Amino acid sequence: MIKLGLNAVALRFLTFLSSNTVKVKLEDFYVILPHPANFALHKLIIFQRRIKEEKAIKDRITAVEILRALISKGDAAVVRQVFDSVPQNWQKKIKQGLEEAKEKEILSMLTVR
Repeated sequence: MIKLGLNAVALRFLTFLSSNTVKVKLEDFYVILPHPANFALHKLIIFQRRIKEEKAIKDRITAVEILRALISKGDAAVVRQVFDSVPQNWQKKIKQGLEEAKEKEILSMLTVR
């Protein structure tokens, strides 16, 4: 066995991406991807942690576009279900991200009971 002097470290929030997946066929093979709702909500959490502002802006825009597409497709309940499945502190970050993006409609869809 070769020792590389490396330690494996679990990356925050990545299990959230792998906990709900979709299988997509690309040409002759399948790719397993995070469900778009998980991906978008994940982006709303991590954009606030980005050091580079341009990456943060890109993440925020991507998240909002995906959420809008899911909602317009009729998958608002799926987005809500994924949102409800995450810990309260993640929900707070997601809400903060939507507030920063001035996305009142999506925010109210997630928070109004």
